[in-house]
Amino acid sequence: MSLTVEQAKDIVAGNNVELLRSVTELNVEVAQILSQYSKSDLRLPRVQKITPEVAKSLAQTKVTLSLGLTTITPEVARALATRPKGMLALDALREISVEVARELAQFRGKLTLNGLRTLPPEVAIELAKHRSKLTLFGLTEISDEAAEALSHHSQTMLLNGLTKLTSVPLTTTMLKSNDGFLNLSKVQTLSDEVVQVFAKNQGSRPIRLDGLTELSKANAALLAANKCIVLPPRFRTQPPTK
Repeated sequence: MSLTVEQAKDIVAGNNVELLRSVTELNVEVAQILSQYSKSDLRLPRVQKITPEVAKSLAQTKVTLSLGLTTITPEVARALATRPKGMLALDALREISVEVARELAQFRGKLTLNGLRTLPPEVAIELAKHRSKLTLFGLTEISDEAAEALSHHSQTMLLNGLTKLTSVPLTTTMLKSNDGFLNLSKVQTLSDEVVQVFAKNQGSRPIRLDGLTELSKANAALLAANKCIVLPPRFRTQPPTK
């Protein structure tokens, strides 16, 4: 479904906003009008593909821009990244190229790529150059190489979908930039080295590790001693280790 110019103007005025959920195609003229929308977030979940020209028009919006893109070119990514601030959500993307990652990293606002299922190290290297909040909720696991690359990200970074944490550099980075939204409830196993990082964490915000299924008595005791760490009930009270 595409919008007419009149329909787009009506939406910007606050009428028939529900039409946005049905839009699948956008031309430049309509995109320019929609970029003026300010009633709430501009969400176009069924728009799976756009041209660089449409992307450039949409990038002018002052509200959160959320698109259902399933494919993206470096040219489209470059145009979207021209947004001066705000939030850009591209959560339908399952993978991105190194070139796309390089362009998106130039975006100066919050970037969410929660649909990514894999993260090659070379893509992680580029995303680590992003200089605002980055969320990658769709990753359930990450290689040590990609984790090392991401650890160089300098702002808040959330990987709340991970089921295993073995990287000390990545864990250290996430804890350092924790803004209160770091939630590791899906993590089932930790390496001994990562346990040490959590045990020594001096942050004041709670760290949820209540999805752990494996934990030695010694490691449980270390984590339980840190009042900011939330553990599963069976790991919260452990007898002293000798």
